[in-house]
Amino acid sequence: MKKLIMIAAIFMMTYAGAFAQRGQQKEMQSPEQRAEKMTAKMTEELGLSEDQKQKIYQINLENAKKRQEQRESMQAEREAKRAEMQAQAKAQNDQIEAILTPEQKTKWEEVKKENRKEIREGSRGGKGHRGGKGSSGGRGNSSTSS
Repeated sequence: MKKLIMIAAIFMMTYAGAFAQRGQQKEMQSPEQRAEKMTAKMTEELGLSEDQKQKIYQINLENAKKRQEQRESMQAEREAKRAEMQAQAKAQNDQIEAILTPEQKTKWEEVKKENRKEIREGSRGGKGHRGGKGSSGGRGNSSTSS
C-alpha cells in the first residue's frame, strides 16, 4: 500500500510537467494568418469571387479568433489544474516525510528520483515508466486473468 501511495504521488508530480511540455511543441499561427490560409485555400479550390473571398475571410477570421480564445482559456485551465496537482502532491509528500525516519526519507528520495527517470524515459518513446524493470513492482499491471 505504501508503494502504491509513493507511485501515485510521483506520478502526479511528473505528469503535470510532461503535459505542459506538449503544448509548447508547435508554434501557433495568428488568427489572421489562419484565416488568410483557409481563405486562400477555399478561393483556389472553389474559385471564389473577390466579394465572396472578402466575406469568407471575415467569417474565417471571426472563427479563428474564437478558437484562439478557447485555446487560451483551456491553457489557463490546464495551468491552474497543474498548479493545484503540484500543490496537492507537495502536501502529500510533506505528510509522508513527516512520518518517515531520516533513513527512510533518503530511500524515499531515491525511489522518487528513479521513478521520475523511468517516467521521463517512457515519455520519449520508450517502453513507459513500467517497462524498464523485470517485475511489475506491485503496480497493478499483472497479466493474470480473474
